Amino acid sequence: MSLAGPSNYKTLRIDKSLVTQGVLAQAVEASDMDSYDTKTAQLEGKTIRFDYFESIYSPMITANTTIVDTGESATDKRDNLATIRDGFPIVGDGTEFVTFEISNANGTLTSKQPMVVTGAPITLDQAQRQVLTLPLVSKYSVDTANNPRLGYYGIGTIDQAVKKILNENDLPFFDRNIEKSSTNDKIEGRNETPLDLIFHLSKKTKPIKGAPGFFFYETQEGFNFRSIEGLIEQGIKEYKESEDIRDLRTYYYFNNQRQDLGSDQDDYNCVKMPVIKRDQNLITALKTGVYNVRIQTKNLLTGEFTDNVVNLLDKDSTYLGNKPSIKVNQNKKNLNNYCRTYSYILTPGNLDEGVGNEVTNNPANYEPQAHMRMAMLHSQIVEIQVPCNITLMAGHVIKMIIENITGGDKSNQRENPHRSGFYLILHLRHHFDPKHSYTTLTLARDTYGLYTSSKWVHQETHPFQK
Repeated sequence: MSLAGPSNYKTLRIDKSLVTQGVLAQAVEASDMDSYDTKTAQLEGKTIRFDYFESIYSPMITANTTIVDTGESATDKRDNLATIRDGFPIVGDGTEFVTFEISNANGTLTSKQPMVVTGAPITLDQAQRQVLTLPLVSKYSVDTANNPRLGYYGIGTIDQAVKKILNENDLPFFDRNIEKSSTNDKIEGRNETPLDLIFHLSKKTKPIKGAPGFFFYETQEGFNFRSIEGLIEQGIKEYKESEDIRDLRTYYYFNNQRQDLGSDQDDYNCVKMPVIKRDQNLITALKTGVYNVRIQTKNLLTGEFTDNVVNLLDKDSTYLGNKPSIKVNQNKKNLNNYCRTYSYILTPGNLDEGVGNEVTNNPANYEPQAHMRMAMLHSQIVEIQVPCNITLMAGHVIKMIIENITGGDKSNQRENPHRSGFYLILHLRHHFDPKHSYTTLTLARDTYGLYTSSKWVHQETHPFQK
């Protein structure tokens, strides 16, 4: 069965808790839902569209579902038949929850906890039917939104503090998805919500190896605290070491390829031509400090002033394509040219009790390089649409093989060596409707070219070329 065909809604229902009002209903656990006074409606036969979203920019999963209601799905306070929108009613006050389990040939997409309806649905009333779209968000984000942190987490590595915050708030994660950091800092709650606090910490965290730049986001596996370097390195390693992962994360685009979405032979072909949203630009790269920047600091305790022009490329960084080349007049031997300036006022001891003279986590050591690495990662943005692959998640690395256009013998080089290669999934949308299932991916890459290594060579074979 083709992955682009209709998927199976094993479970799709909405529950409205009547035990409490407003955000207080968030305390009702999914496992206890049936033991409380709730209204329930099954949505499997009424759903005409379901969209599920993940992003490495977002600390919460979101979704939308569109249903058609003929007025027999619920009852109002007088036990008269009504639509779900009017009979429950659905008002988006934190008392409505949607549970889903959707499966296709390569996996099952399920809600680990019911997702919360975050607002009154958009409705369209027609003759004897009502079409409504429900906006959904992860229950974890709602539960923590009214629980600001005031605690002190001590001075230590930021990844240790992240695990402590997640554990204290019963937020799910795997240890492998909380990457170790080399950054030591004093961590305080600052009256921020747990998710906002970790999101704030991600901006100033350095990995064990490579350039700084972390993401905090939620996927099917729970919460993730990962660096750019870690995502790329692990993604390429998994691809190289596992044949199963190579099969699931390799996609092809050939100009004359078939578009028979009813055949499972096309499960790993792009449904549409890849759309280039952004490509490398020299001026943008210079302004964002991809090459040389000027960093100035002023220490208020000692009066020391520093002024240095530095190259921010890290020799230990891992790239999705070829290692970036050093441009003329943009190298370590000639640092007279720069295109951006960073200035910092350092206040030693401001995080210490009593009198101190240490500068904790100097922003000059991470912020310029983090900005550079983030800009470099986003220098190439491509959007593709493929048959639904539920196993994909935001932060995964996939390989895209694009046909080479040449007037010569194509058998010498079928794949485009410039545009083909590894890409990181920034955003992901799984789309389901009665006829089709698709996955739309927004991909990013920092450098051109196929990833090369003297230790590993793997020849891609397109299904039609075997």
